[in-house]
Parts: sequence; C-alpha cells; structure tokens
Amino acid sequence: MLTSDSFDVIVTRHLIWTLVDPAAAFEEWKRVLSPGGQLLLIDGDFVSRGWVARTLARLSPRRSQNMNSRHQEILSQVHFAQGARAEQVAFLLAEAGFTDIRIDTDLSKIHRAQARQLGWRRSLIRHSEHRYAISAKV
Repeated sequence: MLTSDSFDVIVTRHLIWTLVDPAAAFEEWKRVLSPGGQLLLIDGDFVSRGWVARTLARLSPRRSQNMNSRHQEILSQVHFAQGARAEQVAFLLAEAGFTDIRIDTDLSKIHRAQARQLGWRRSLIRHSEHRYAISAKV
C-alpha cells in the first residue's frame, strides 16, 4: 500500500526474528526505500542461549507451562525459529538486492548504559546474547 521509493530510512528494532517471511519483507522494504535509502536493523538471536543464559535460567523461577507452550507456538511460525544470526540476515538482505551491508556486533556501550536499569542478572544475559545492528543501502 506504500508508494515505491517513498522512504529515505527504515529502522527496525527486535523485529527481524519475528518475521514469517523475511525475504518478502526485505524485498518490500527495498521497494519502498528511495534510491540510496538506508536500512537499519537492530536485533538479535533471542532463541539460541549461551551457557550464561542457560545457567541463570536454571537459578530463576520457571515460566508457567502455558507461557512456554505459547512461546513454542510462536517460534514454530517464524522463519528464524532456530535464532536470527546476523550473518543469515545479511545473506537474505544481499539476496533481496541490498548493498553496502555492514554488521556491528559491538553493542557494549549500549549494554553498559542499560545495565543500571536492568539489574545484574538481565545485564549479564544481555552481554552474553548475540545482538547486532545491520545497516544496508538500496
């Protein structure tokens, strides 16, 4: 419904991992971006858990069975059910025709700034997760 070449910038945050068809979404975003337009994706792999997150999960209260079932139901419907790794996302962006694709996985300054509000447990998990920013151009 959006006009082609109508946006200079598209920014998403924690959206990519939820997409059912990321290739179709990327093609649509490329269509609506103006020539020279910029895409910025801020996301992460929120499925694959490292040893830090797994250890802390064992020490914390369990989610209800209902919540676990709902989470698994959602994951079964998304493309990145096994986790949205930056390299996979960049590959799909390139296939959709994006260029100048850059991946930044050093979000440590952001993590430090958020740490005071998150508390030690969530901050430690955040540091251990595969989070990234990807920029790309049309």
